[in-house]
Amino acid sequence: MPRQEVTAGSVSLLLLAIGLVLFVSPFAIWWAGLTAPWYLPFALWLGYIGVVALTSGQWGRRDL
Repeated sequence: MPRQEVTAGSVSLLLLAIGLVLFVSPFAIWWAGLTAPWYLPFALWLGYIGVVALTSGQWGRRDL
């Protein structure tokens, strides 16, 4: 079976799904209710933005 190539669109959809699970789903209510430090939501956003930036830099301008 030939290996399927990963496209920028599929990576974007995967990152969107991860963002929705982290920040919109009932899972977000659970982790927001934990006795965590005040900066936890900011750290999660920063990590999510970092992952998106790293994956978008991988594709470069060749997908335009």
